[in-house]
Amino acid sequence: MAESHPPAGATIHDGVEGWTIDGSSDDPSLLDDATELLDLELPDPRFVDSSYLRWAYRENPLGRAVERYQQIPSNGSAELVAHYVNVPRRYRGPGGERTNGGWSLNAVVKTGHQRSRHFQRLGKEIYEEEAANGWSFVIGVTNAKSTGAVVKYMGWKLQAPLPVKVIHPIGRGRPRKRVSHTRVTDEWLDSADFSDLCATVDRHTVDGWATDYTPDVLRWRLACPNTRYAVHIFDDMVLITTRSSLGPIPACVILKIFPLVGGGSPLDATRAIRSATRWHRAAFAVYAGFNGSVTVRGIVPPMRLRPSPLNLVVRRLDPAFDDDTVKLDTFEFLDMDAY
Repeated sequence: MAESHPPAGATIHDGVEGWTIDGSSDDPSLLDDATELLDLELPDPRFVDSSYLRWAYRENPLGRAVERYQQIPSNGSAELVAHYVNVPRRYRGPGGERTNGGWSLNAVVKTGHQRSRHFQRLGKEIYEEEAANGWSFVIGVTNAKSTGAVVKYMGWKLQAPLPVKVIHPIGRGRPRKRVSHTRVTDEWLDSADFSDLCATVDRHTVDGWATDYTPDVLRWRLACPNTRYAVHIFDDMVLITTRSSLGPIPACVILKIFPLVGGGSPLDATRAIRSATRWHRAAFAVYAGFNGSVTVRGIVPPMRLRPSPLNLVVRRLDPAFDDDTVKLDTFEFLDMDAY
């Protein structure tokens, strides 16, 4: 825990208990305390130590995250009661256009402090800093409970609930012409095979905005701590997956689909998904999101069998970007921080 008085560079707001730290400090206790708070309020296996936050906030090849920490004095030390972060992201759009933006994550307020409106205040500071740095827009995913609040009070716009499909591993269809299944390791990310992959993926045209997976960004994303990925290369597309479970039942989670051919009708990814599911020895596959170049055929699970619905929201930062122009071509699990 940090000391109970504001450190150098902290901001004190009238009428707000404690002080705000912007994250520019390399004090390791900030990430330690944020990990502890997130694990308390939003439990996740990745919060075993601060390595996940260090990767997400500090090792991104596009730069450091825009961070806010709200601390209050408590029993001779500083207690973290609210935390919010946006990480930098590069988006590509129609005609090869690129723009700087962000991804919103880890908005958390400690139980007992929610009525202090820390999230709204920290968010306002973050968005103003990002706009000053030339970011165009930021994307986030909210649950059904929080969507209304961020839209009403924080300037976000709801794009759509993320569609979810479940795919059975067995089905009709010709076998793939070329199949390669590879587990992602640190050695593989430094190999010529990874470089060859980067030379072929994310080269297709898009009709809206999508994450720009340059080699450095893709390497960083697949180096997420405490997570295991696999890459499946077919004749016409590449899949990135992970293995999860629904209770005791293993599942293949489809994180990203990269088409290897551009133009024409969307590619049907169903047979490739079934192949990856069998390789994982999983009972079924789950795909959430949408891809302008790909079609996924599967069963839409009933709402009662899903976790809290995920809603895709977008917040404009640059006034020159009209809300109606911030339309996404592709958004999948790899584009968020769920895995």
